[in-house]
Amino acid sequence: MSPLISRRQLHRFMTDDEFLDKLREAFAVEAGEHIQALTSGLLAAEKSTDPETRKPIFETIFREAHSLKGAAGAVDHSSIQTLCQALESVFSHWKQKPTVHISQESFDVVNGAVDLITRLLQAALPAAGAVPVHNISGTVRRIQSLLRPAPPDSAPSPGRLQEAPAPDVPQSSTSAAQPLPTLPAGLADRTPPPQQNEPDIAYTTETVRIPVSRLDALLRQVEEMVAAKLASHQHSESLRVLSDHMVTWQKRWSKVHRLVRPAPGEDHRAALDRCQEFIQWTAEHLRLMERQLTLSSAAAAQDERSISALVEQLLDDTKRLVMLPCATLLDFFPKVVRDLSRDLGKEAELVIRGREVEMDKRVLQELKDPLLHLVRNAMDHGIEDKQVRRDRGKRPGGRLEITVTPQDGNKVEIRVQDDGGGLDTARIKAAAVSAGYLTSEQATLSDDTMAHELVFKSGLSTSAIITEISGRGLGMAIVQEKVEKLGGRIAITSTMGSGTCFTITVPVTLATFKGILVEVAGHVFVVPTASVDRVNRHRRSDIQTVENRETVLVDEHRLPLVSMESVLELPPREHPFPSEFVVSVVLGDGDRRVAFTVDGILNEQEVLVKRLRKPISRVRNVAGATVLPSGAPAIILNTSDLLQSAARSPSPVRKRHAAMKSRRIGAPARKILVTDDSVTSRMLLKNILQSAGYDVSIAVDGVEAYTALKTHEFDLLVSDVQMPRMDGFDLTAKIRADKKLADLPVVLVTALGSREDHERGVDVGANAYVVKGNFDQSNLLDVIRKLL
Repeated sequence: MSPLISRRQLHRFMTDDEFLDKLREAFAVEAGEHIQALTSGLLAAEKSTDPETRKPIFETIFREAHSLKGAAGAVDHSSIQTLCQALESVFSHWKQKPTVHISQESFDVVNGAVDLITRLLQAALPAAGAVPVHNISGTVRRIQSLLRPAPPDSAPSPGRLQEAPAPDVPQSSTSAAQPLPTLPAGLADRTPPPQQNEPDIAYTTETVRIPVSRLDALLRQVEEMVAAKLASHQHSESLRVLSDHMVTWQKRWSKVHRLVRPAPGEDHRAALDRCQEFIQWTAEHLRLMERQLTLSSAAAAQDERSISALVEQLLDDTKRLVMLPCATLLDFFPKVVRDLSRDLGKEAELVIRGREVEMDKRVLQELKDPLLHLVRNAMDHGIEDKQVRRDRGKRPGGRLEITVTPQDGNKVEIRVQDDGGGLDTARIKAAAVSAGYLTSEQATLSDDTMAHELVFKSGLSTSAIITEISGRGLGMAIVQEKVEKLGGRIAITSTMGSGTCFTITVPVTLATFKGILVEVAGHVFVVPTASVDRVNRHRRSDIQTVENRETVLVDEHRLPLVSMESVLELPPREHPFPSEFVVSVVLGDGDRRVAFTVDGILNEQEVLVKRLRKPISRVRNVAGATVLPSGAPAIILNTSDLLQSAARSPSPVRKRHAAMKSRRIGAPARKILVTDDSVTSRMLLKNILQSAGYDVSIAVDGVEAYTALKTHEFDLLVSDVQMPRMDGFDLTAKIRADKKLADLPVVLVTALGSREDHERGVDVGANAYVVKGNFDQSNLLDVIRKLL
């Protein structure tokens, strides 16, 4: 492959920094694809011993090295060009003599060269360290030594080639493990290479490069159209109701109009005639309106169907633009396993299934670290040393499987399974006791399933030492956190002496999902449909207390019954006519199931997720927010958090119900005014304060807040600083200058965290200054309690 432009042209263009940056960016994307193909091809060639199978593999990696060399030359990357030139010579020799025996050390040399090329690419990034030149020259010499034949009548030395019948290539491994590269930004529809037991490595040429930033922007725009679809449905429903009202009026009118007809011979005939004429005109006019409403209703219904079909098709098509086969992520793992095998002195075979399953690029990117940690854990903790496996009657080489399987409901299941020693529950319990997660008595009473769940606790490790691979006790906690952040879950099954299986279930895409709308204490919340086991209605007399927890019978299983109001810490409302029945939503996550009482079930609908952003990106029991068809915001609940909160706070429903009935008018709740120009921040602060029992009002800026303070009485003000018309500093100063408001406590909650901003807050008279970057709802409530 010849360079795209000449060196002279390149130097002329180099005066344009912007052009050079774009050129290097394009090269980084292309180089990432070539490196992935080289890595996959080398692994496939190492496993194969059949000359006919190896020949097309060598041809492919030769072409990839040649193309990478040409691309490196186009951007004047001489180091990569030199390495590719050396690799190209070796691959050319291998493809011309496919019967040659290639030692494992030879594969180590070329794999090391590919790793060096990766580091050179990383070193070209801003703030990256330089790669020593002697590494490049030494690597080139080792590559060139592979072309020198071994001396006659001598055994092949490392790195040498010898023509001979090719023996079985042992299961492999190499030098230190490299971090998993990020997915190439421009890799869109490229067909992944086949599995290692398939010799052909081919890519489709029918590909289009599209900047990921444009695809993400397009996807966000299309996702917003879901709101238009839902609003259209709402309008159609409103018109239908109006049409029904007209039909009802028409029926009543048919009875009334007979009564206004004058009887024969009565006086005031002329007036009655005019009245009848007017009524007839009104009836005709109403009939015209009815016809127009009927046509409009039909048109709106047709619009809804058309828009719904268009939006859903456009959304599906756009989602596919950012979906990639799992191979783009999983094809890195054979190299990872090979390196770890050599590092740990173990043998392991990796089997990958479901490489063709497509997932949202964003989901794949988030799964990179969890899967890498599970694979490293399986190699370090799971698969035993060769001698230990022999003593246990196993084959010396371990087996590691990664299986991707599509599930119903826009879900994908990923299983990471090994045939190693399994989880040592005794050591896990001991580590949990040592870390303070369990008492000795609890450890004795806990079963294996409970012990397995302990591996997700932060800081808990059964490793005797801390190494680069494991031992810090943080990895599994991070794995669980990342999976749950995606709206997924992770489960463990393990048999001592036989192996361990981690099962991850995550959504294929992140944008939309089905949700059930529930009403709790006057608020509407969204529960992911995938987490809902069932919806029930129970008689209060059927609620039984077992081990000081209220329970109900569901499918012949007794489940804990917990008030959703209590779990969300919402102020209870008094119902003047309490129902004989309790409505519950049964939520499940793995083997855990809990029935949560709610005020009512509204409906199920498609939900467009709005992720929370800093500084409130992580709020307990909250997964995100959405906008309902009515335009009102609603909070999406985090199922995993709810189940954990339910375990900590049983909140008996009967006692709560009795307390609500016994409540009488007493001391009024303290009134707080919240001022913030961000609707998300206003909604969050309002819910936090209402949950703590305060009476909360809101204002959108300083002017509206000051007007509210002058016309109503409040006990405290919580205000943002950066707002239009009047900011928080000016509002506070104005309050302190007002004789009637001068003593009002003011809490400023803002992203401005500099010392100067703190001092200005003190100067204008704020009682407290809470920085959003350090925001914690308990801290805010503590501040307010002290001031009130």
